[in-house]
Amino acid sequence: MLQLYNQKPISIFISDRKNKVAVKFCNVAMKMKLCQFKMFNEYLLLKAEKIEAETTSVNLMLVKDSLNIAISLNHFLQLSHAVQKVVANIQGERILKQ
Repeated sequence: MLQLYNQKPISIFISDRKNKVAVKFCNVAMKMKLCQFKMFNEYLLLKAEKIEAETTSVNLMLVKDSLNIAISLNHFLQLSHAVQKVVANIQGERILKQ
């Protein structure tokens, strides 16, 4: 496993064969294919667009077992940034949105 991002409370790893990405955050662990990971990034970006000044937490709908979780705004922003950073790293690009 190659560690791509590891800062509390988020860890993102990719397997040596680069076919699965493991994401751990807020007591949730997920394994995704690269294409699913990129779609997860898009989902987080859409959620980020809906954040308002009064927002204190963000609800995420995770596909596995229709899991709904609410995470703090701070943890959501950390997760979103970490996923963007890894996607950019995978694609060999720089992050444009921060």
